Amino acid sequence: MDPFLFELSGEHPSMPMAEALSLLALEPQGRVVESGPGYLVCSMEDASLDRVADRIALTHRIGKHLLTCHPNELWHRAEALELPPGSFSVRVKRFESAMAEVDTRSLTRRMGGLFKNNKVELNNPDMELRVFLSDRVSIHIASRGIDRRSLETRKVAERPFSSPISLHPRFARALVNMTGVRPGEALLDPLCGTGGLLLEAASMGIKAIASDVSESMVDGCRSNLAHYGHELFDSAVCDVGGIEDHFGHLAAVVTDPPYGRSTSTGGEPLEKLYARTVDASHAVLKRGGALGIALPSPLAGWKGFQEVYRFSQRVHRSLTRNYHVLQRRG
Repeated sequence: MDPFLFELSGEHPSMPMAEALSLLALEPQGRVVESGPGYLVCSMEDASLDRVADRIALTHRIGKHLLTCHPNELWHRAEALELPPGSFSVRVKRFESAMAEVDTRSLTRRMGGLFKNNKVELNNPDMELRVFLSDRVSIHIASRGIDRRSLETRKVAERPFSSPISLHPRFARALVNMTGVRPGEALLDPLCGTGGLLLEAASMGIKAIASDVSESMVDGCRSNLAHYGHELFDSAVCDVGGIEDHFGHLAAVVTDPPYGRSTSTGGEPLEKLYARTVDASHAVLKRGGALGIALPSPLAGWKGFQEVYRFSQRVHRSLTRNYHVLQRRG
């Protein structure tokens, strides 16, 4: 097995790492080698690369890892490297403000002159050698760039059926991934709204199931998935407390419930709706299944679950999202 380096995005302090670890856990023999701010080095089979890269949202690139070391060891270690045959280019990436004292242009030039058996080609190289600056220096050969642009085409404003508030597809996809649901397994959003979470699930080969108390929401969710070439595996029009009558033994429940006072909840306090959602999710999940939920305030408590992840994300002055991933115990 080869070691791979993930260049994580800086969109959140800890969610990108959690998403990468969640997907790595699905791969046979996948294990962590080392990690640091903005990067993860892991060992996995070559066949795992495309599976992980096709799903991951909060990572920029994945590549064959060559070395990670302290700056004072760099040139001694780099001189011992041998690149595969072919031309190459060098790109230096600094994570946030790491190693601000390093002149990246000088580093690029020196690194480009290090491999005498390979030709430097800037325009169309056979490989891209990437130097990643963080708490240490890492070098890898880029294998897969993550197609994050396609996620932009699925933003709420691009869908035929939309609502004012929805998770960005990057974070919707990451939340689905952090539940550990596998392709072919079933995932329910019991407050489906416009279907942003289910759209990401369906695009990864997961069986997308929608329910909502509003028939127009379920229909709109279905039309959004169809617009992008996907379909619902199952659906129901029902209150969240009634999902056990329609579904069961699911691998995951993922939802982004309504937040504001203007949202129609039939007069039910939002905190009560959130608590009922957690209880109803427990009822339909199989043992070991996971609930991923985004809320405007931290979840106060839960029964029958073990917390896997908890994150806070400031969206704007009046909204902070709190993401919870909980695993059903029994």
